[in-house]
Amino acid sequence: MVLGLLIFTFVLLLDHLFELVDVLINKGGSVWLTIRLLALLLPSTISITLPVATLLAALLTFGRFSETNEITAIRASGLTSWSYLKTPYVTGFILALFLIPFNSFWAPAAQSHFRQLFLEVLGRNPLVRIEENTFVEIGDYHFFVRKKTRRSLMKGISIYKNTVNGPPLRIYADEGTASMDKKQGVTFTLHHGHLEKIDPANPDHWVHTAFETYVLGIPVSNETKSAEKSLEEMNTTQLRMRIKELKAQHIPYPIFTCQMHLRWALAVTPLLFVALGIPLAIRVQRGGRSIGFAISLAVIGVYYVVLMGGTGLGQRGVWPPVLAVWLANGILLITAGFFTRRFLRQ
Repeated sequence: MVLGLLIFTFVLLLDHLFELVDVLINKGGSVWLTIRLLALLLPSTISITLPVATLLAALLTFGRFSETNEITAIRASGLTSWSYLKTPYVTGFILALFLIPFNSFWAPAAQSHFRQLFLEVLGRNPLVRIEENTFVEIGDYHFFVRKKTRRSLMKGISIYKNTVNGPPLRIYADEGTASMDKKQGVTFTLHHGHLEKIDPANPDHWVHTAFETYVLGIPVSNETKSAEKSLEEMNTTQLRMRIKELKAQHIPYPIFTCQMHLRWALAVTPLLFVALGIPLAIRVQRGGRSIGFAISLAVIGVYYVVLMGGTGLGQRGVWPPVLAVWLANGILLITAGFFTRRFLRQ
């Protein structure tokens, strides 16, 4: 199980590892800060990899037992099936009890702390948000840079500002540089461009001003903390409160209901994977670790496709949320019961 947990956790963290390396190298983060961000990412990953590791452990362990005829020897000695099924079933049950509060409270809290810490890193220097061919918001302005060099020289700069009461503003420059000051904010020095906006005195006229050098200062407030939380950051208590608020306003709330049941469905999967993995491993008998990995990947793929597909239907209100989310677990339970019954009859 530890082997599977390490492998699958590493695979799921690969994409985030590149972001963390970028924080360390390009965004001015320290090694300790990068380690903290990685630690805060682990809980949301473990919610998925721990059940998968349990399935792999059941397949590898009992596949080896079956391959070396250990199961036959145990039965020939007169011992019951429960004598060797007890430990994995109890382990799966304990993991399920652990994952219920883990998925409901601890993982969302870690996800929320990760987002706040990552926003704090970006808030220290908003310039690190600027990427090539990507719209980025800094203050009240939206930036688009076609090319960015290592010396902070930007080329093909387009800047947009839409105000509530005033006319919209567009600035284009062939190239420019940017600097950051904690007190004054961000200062852009633009070269060879033009500024376009509607004349406030005469809305029918469009003002076009060319410039050789234009300095744009943007004060940046420290808005690193946000009261708005995503679904992944809300714990079960907050989801219940949100459902209660929407229900009182007669507003549909299937997204929040699906998210709450999704955490519980994922929590009980270690026990279901144990119940399915043991009879599957004994039935296959040959192949060792390679067949164990192959079967685990196949089961995981089918399970999560059905789970996420059903959750999507539930969030859109096509199916009742409880049925949509628990459909994959129901199929897993029926399949595990079928194979277990056949195994015990042998």
